Amino acid sequence: MIETPVSLMLTPSQEEFVRTFIGEFQADKWQVGCAGVAGSARQFFRIQREKESYILIVWDSRDEDWPRFLGIPGELKRVCAFLPDIYINDPVHGLILEQDLGDITLKRYIQDKSPLTIENAYRNVLDTLFLWQQFDISSSRIISARSMDNDTFLWESWYFAKYCVTDFFAGEKMLDDQWEKERAALATEVASLPQTFIHRDFQSENIMVYNDTIRFIDFQGARLGPREYDVASLIYDPYVKVIDKAMLERLIEYYFSISGGEEGRRRVLLLNAAQRLMQALGAYSNLSLHKNKEWYRSYIPVALERLESVFSSLPEFPTLKKIVSWCRNSLK
Repeated sequence: MIETPVSLMLTPSQEEFVRTFIGEFQADKWQVGCAGVAGSARQFFRIQREKESYILIVWDSRDEDWPRFLGIPGELKRVCAFLPDIYINDPVHGLILEQDLGDITLKRYIQDKSPLTIENAYRNVLDTLFLWQQFDISSSRIISARSMDNDTFLWESWYFAKYCVTDFFAGEKMLDDQWEKERAALATEVASLPQTFIHRDFQSENIMVYNDTIRFIDFQGARLGPREYDVASLIYDPYVKVIDKAMLERLIEYYFSISGGEEGRRRVLLLNAAQRLMQALGAYSNLSLHKNKEWYRSYIPVALERLESVFSSLPEFPTLKKIVSWCRNSLK
């Protein structure tokens, strides 16, 4: 356990909040440590002693996703066993106490594992994701209230253009009329696809391996969208570098085998991968340049390589590929 720095110790109001659920809680008799770092302004503390452990989230309750985070697990409790339990919350001080699912993310779990173990882990995740995709959309009013519409997909490519192409690579000259036409065509096609529940940020640091089961965290952005969006987020995830082309192909085939066939869906998967990777590149660039989170810079080359590969299989978007290739070559 890493000791929490003095600046991150619980405040008196935070201690009192924890004590409302853990009556005997005394900070000097429990270990309090950092439980992870998010791309957002949220803070996470692990509070534990012996076999008892909880996660304290410190979060501005004015965030529009605050009530979504609190409400989704309750709405899905009868059908979903892979979200953490939320115990109590305090909107005045911006505090949430939730179930501790451990610290073994999928990203950490596969480190130094054999290719077979890694592939089996991803198959287990795809199995769980497919269950998520089968939920009746009426089972969560909160999730169904948002959807990945045309404006959302256009925002993703704008985010990529603004923070990655323009701010990070100073390549605004590449963003011509043909760029606008192609990104609009991509957004229109993806927005027209059938929709189901999606997590929206389904990558290896938001998937936990807990007691040999797969669990989801950071789910407050869940909404309706193409099911291939989460699949693409998972298997093209720039945080993970160990999935080679052969394993990628096997995982795609496995997902198609459990979810109902392959005809026409490979292209749909690539379209969603293009959208997702552009969004991720916008985020990595924004977080590293403007949010003092330098570690996200290291994922940009991987994401560009994967996005270029995706567009190589989508010849109807030559300008999008040219822009990605130009950004990638700028790194050399």
